[in-house]
Amino acid sequence: MTSTKQSPLLYVLLCVGSGCASADGFDDVEEASTEAVTAASSGELGPLIPMHKDAVHAGFFWDPLGKPKILFWMRPSEYRGTDLADPEPDPIGELRAEFSQVVYGGFRFSATLERSVLSRIKDDIARENTQVFDISHPDAFKNNGKYDVRQLNEADFDLNAAAFSDRGSSAGLNYNLFCAGNTTLPDGRWLIVGGHDKSGNQGIRKLNIFDPLTATWVYRTMPPVKAAYAADPDIEFPALHPSALDERNTDPPAASDMRYQRWYPTAVTLPDGKVLILSGSDQDSSVGPDLAPATKERKVVPEIYDPATDTTIALENARKLLPMYPRSFVVQTGRGKDDWKVAVVAEVKPPLPTDLRPYDPYLYSGKTHLLDVRAALADRLRDQPGERHWRLVDTADAAHDSGASVAMFELDKRGQPVAQRIALFGGDAGEGEDSDAVEMIDFAERHPQWRRQENLIRPATQNNAVALPNGKVLIVGGRGGPEGGPRVNTLEYQLFHPDSGKIETVAETKVPRHDHSTLLVAPDGSVYSAGGNRVDLAPEDDTLGVPVLQVYKPDYLFQGSRPVIERAPEEISYGSTFEVELDSPCRNTSSVVALRTDPVTHNWSWGNRYVKLSFDKNSRCKLKVYAPATGASAPGGNYLLFALDDRGVPSEAKRVRVGK
Repeated sequence: MTSTKQSPLLYVLLCVGSGCASADGFDDVEEASTEAVTAASSGELGPLIPMHKDAVHAGFFWDPLGKPKILFWMRPSEYRGTDLADPEPDPIGELRAEFSQVVYGGFRFSATLERSVLSRIKDDIARENTQVFDISHPDAFKNNGKYDVRQLNEADFDLNAAAFSDRGSSAGLNYNLFCAGNTTLPDGRWLIVGGHDKSGNQGIRKLNIFDPLTATWVYRTMPPVKAAYAADPDIEFPALHPSALDERNTDPPAASDMRYQRWYPTAVTLPDGKVLILSGSDQDSSVGPDLAPATKERKVVPEIYDPATDTTIALENARKLLPMYPRSFVVQTGRGKDDWKVAVVAEVKPPLPTDLRPYDPYLYSGKTHLLDVRAALADRLRDQPGERHWRLVDTADAAHDSGASVAMFELDKRGQPVAQRIALFGGDAGEGEDSDAVEMIDFAERHPQWRRQENLIRPATQNNAVALPNGKVLIVGGRGGPEGGPRVNTLEYQLFHPDSGKIETVAETKVPRHDHSTLLVAPDGSVYSAGGNRVDLAPEDDTLGVPVLQVYKPDYLFQGSRPVIERAPEEISYGSTFEVELDSPCRNTSSVVALRTDPVTHNWSWGNRYVKLSFDKNSRCKLKVYAPATGASAPGGNYLLFALDDRGVPSEAKRVRVGK
């Protein structure tokens, strides 16, 4: 990065009570010394990096040369900005009403989401709404040292524009992946479950796949509405366009489809390589924008996607009314490869829906169940409606809907879990006051129970959390408040210590991150905070907001030299051992950790998990590491492998593929 100065806001906070008149009150030497001490104890939050589109969904993939890149998108992901916006009017362009009428079937543009396609960075409007960020590009992190989105201009965005490229329609994407579920398959491909059809709560049946080896989307039939628009992008002949209110024209049937249309579903990669699909909503868009909300319904039937056949199976026998994007985690329940279930947090509280009140408002409890997926699949009554194969484990104090979460596992030398901790941060119960509760449960215990930890610094929903290589958890963003009252942004970066349950503040930003924000651990051990709707990043004047990324460097990056992994395998098999060789000379190694790298959206970590591995020392710089025994502790896919020294300082990660 071109700037190493501390955030002016954070620097002022550090000076409170010390008699500092301003952030310029010290000379350069004293300021540099103060910043170095602060970084060593709390880390450092860097300047703003232009992102060129909103990173509503985001995650890492690796190209054929092994270079890490970030795939991300916003709504509508299958179009470029100029398809629905005219960039010419100042200050940010304006949306094209004819696009709403023809492509959205008269459903209205969102004042938040489609409006975020508009931008005072006019060149970016023309980009596709699905992008790839090449973090290895020499221009990737160029910046002018600014910390306030209102100060960024076109010159700032020109600095790193070459590091971004289109990966939407030009790469074969034909569907709107906004509000879809995301996960990665064991072979590294991304599976995108459901999505968005014209307006909120309207789902699709499609299962889209991104292939990192080709950086393209697996073919899915182009919807007639999109095909007609491609042939007539200026909409000169609207009468010749197929009706978008006929869902066969926006979500045409395909053999790979789910049985149910879904918006806001959860996707969970399972130990056997299949994917569990839960919840989501839909409404009948064929009746038009005024009547569609009355048809809204929550999907109660799980489905299982099999990548070997590119088809799904519905589990009609395992119905349950859950929140949208239910927080769900594979946990190990025995020592065998088939001894696993899926823990699902929260369910809808009575009164349950009726024909007279089919949908909202729903309230949620913290009831936590285990779903026996294998038993549900083997059930000879699988196609008969029922609510079987769920077992109640415990009830959390809060439902944690729309709250952040992490999964943290620790394995012994047999590759078996000695800890399977799930932590939840804030959220809400569907209605009412937002929560500041932090709770944790360990599924390695004989009788797992939720336990309260120290609260967040204030109530918050729509926050994000990631487990760091050192086993601590970084919590970023969110907003919250009392029912019907003002909602306050959380600008502080909070660090959760799982062993003590304590929380501390380590940094503060000027950029509000809540709805549609994302958080990723990078291969170098830093953390990327991005996303949020463009219009929300400068709330006092939404024309000033621009999409940006901010890099937080934890304190372990300021402790001097770092371990270097000289050699590690590219693939790790279950139940095996493997060697990790560190560059010599090396310090004593304290831990070896694998972090799963699933994509993130809507404050939900999508299978990202921290897995601490046991190891022996063959020599000071050569480690014998014990792989997970089964996929229940580490479902197949891409992981970042870190080695940490006796100071808790991690190496840069090696990407490894876990599975088989």
